Amino acid sequence: MKLPSRLLFACLFACALPVAAATPAPAAVPASAPAKAPIAETPPRLSPREIALNSPVPIWQRRGILVEQGGRALYIFTEDEPGQSRCDRKCERLWPPLFAEETARPHGPFTIARSHDGRPMWAWEGKPLYRWLSDRKRGSAGGDGVADVWFLVQVPPELDGYVVPYFPMPMPRRSADAPATLPRPRTP
Repeated sequence: MKLPSRLLFACLFACALPVAAATPAPAAVPASAPAKAPIAETPPRLSPREIALNSPVPIWQRRGILVEQGGRALYIFTEDEPGQSRCDRKCERLWPPLFAEETARPHGPFTIARSHDGRPMWAWEGKPLYRWLSDRKRGSAGGDGVADVWFLVQVPPELDGYVVPYFPMPMPRRSADAPATLPRPRTP
């Protein structure tokens, strides 16, 4: 059955009328004043180095694992107690603790633990952090699974915002007993 063209036109017009009525008319813009979008001030962007220097802890993440300033992996020792290291002097020769400064404060999942002799060291959710003596260069992570008690620290997605992405920085010369410190920017 073929509809007359007037009836078809009337149906299409009637269907389009409610849509056109619901669409608001554009606001009139005065011809004398051109519209200006407000300029939002954006905060200055920090460089990766500045972000690393401003971090409250000297620990970063690289490819989802915790690393220290030189880019070498950090480990936990499964025999440690929460907040207390059970790694003695002999153990520390192979697994140097990541010592903290006396003034260091917890930040998010980063806490302060004590070494076997009471010195402060950085910890991840209460688990003291260590390096492995055999990890000699940036990107080294060869101690995972050693003796089934030493493991890499992987950053879960829900804690990702607390850990700054790794940015290569020069390593200060220090002894194994010295606290991990960040290089300070030079002042003129």
